[in-house]
Amino acid sequence: MPKSMAPAAKTARPKTAAATQRASARPEAAAPETPAYSAPALDKGLDILEALTDAEHGSSMAEIAQTLGRSVSEIFRMVVTLERRGWISSDPGDRYHLTSKMFELAHRNRPVRTLVEAALPTMQLLSRRARQSCHLSIVESGRVLVIAHVEAPGTLSLIVRTGSVVGLFNTSSGHVFLAFRTPAERERLIEDHSLIAGESPAGRGNWQSAVEQVARDGYACSPSEQLRGVTNLACPVWGRNRHVVAALVMPYVEGLGAQRGPSLEESRAQLIEGAAAISRSLGYQLPEAGAS
Repeated sequence: MPKSMAPAAKTARPKTAAATQRASARPEAAAPETPAYSAPALDKGLDILEALTDAEHGSSMAEIAQTLGRSVSEIFRMVVTLERRGWISSDPGDRYHLTSKMFELAHRNRPVRTLVEAALPTMQLLSRRARQSCHLSIVESGRVLVIAHVEAPGTLSLIVRTGSVVGLFNTSSGHVFLAFRTPAERERLIEDHSLIAGESPAGRGNWQSAVEQVARDGYACSPSEQLRGVTNLACPVWGRNRHVVAALVMPYVEGLGAQRGPSLEESRAQLIEGAAAISRSLGYQLPEAGAS
């Protein structure tokens, strides 16, 4: 950094990678406003956690500092504190990784626990009947998070693991969350979303038509944008307040020979039935047939 810029380093700290991604995902995003209140130490700790979220193989202290545009001395105490509190851990190569603490805290949260408890019996039955894996996703602070999964019976199974964060614009679960929202709610979700690896900040035209189709059909059915030969099926799970609280997803793979199970159409019907059953268990009253 040029010396002439040095005095501004602490007050004009570069954005984290996550913050930059959020800005790029917002169509015609306005310039960020200076917050009325700030907690620099908390900001620093959260920046470190966000940086490690995207580090598949962990990061050294120097790499974390470089990612955040800070010096090692600026982050040293915070890294040590986060490790002491169990939020991060270091391996023998002095590379830091996130621990499962955030995931554990999320699952101690009563609404999430209630949702998983209500969904698992239906998901297990669905997996056995369709001979396919399935998973349950929620959206929290713009992130699509898998909170439960059930593997397909047999020797072969394609799963999206519990704890995975998936895309909003390029997944069937993301399209479900976008489809069943008011325009204002949809804008807030887009604004809060942080792009993940492999997700492109493409124009609205690339995903808006798919979302509109989901809203018309009541479910998502489209080829996977991550794996060839996989058809993603997803249905909304409704809560008592008549809002979509989760997406029930089945990455459908056609089996051959002894691995052959129900057809795509049959599996889709079973998924729709399963999502309705979970919604009922959460207190949602399904509209009667023929009701507007």
